[in-house]
Amino acid sequence: MQGSGDNDYRAYRAGQMVPISGVYTVVHEGHRGEHEVLAIRGDEFPFCRVCKSEVRFYVAQIVPYVTHDFDLAGPGFRLHKQRGKAAGR
Repeated sequence: MQGSGDNDYRAYRAGQMVPISGVYTVVHEGHRGEHEVLAIRGDEFPFCRVCKSEVRFYVAQIVPYVTHDFDLAGPGFRLHKQRGKAAGR
């Protein structure tokens, strides 16, 4: 598996919860080469149709999901939406 020093080389298994949104390198048990997927925090890592639970997921790049970003959807976000409605927006 390729990667930089910033990567987390912990293997996540099918059925586990995605701990952080980002791009993950998927490693199958022999039937397919490595590939990348986008996974969103809180979702569940899926099982492979062929290698079932033998598939592993490794963080390749942390990329926050837009609604998980503090400045875009953090505390106070609803307040801004409500102000827009009150102003006729």
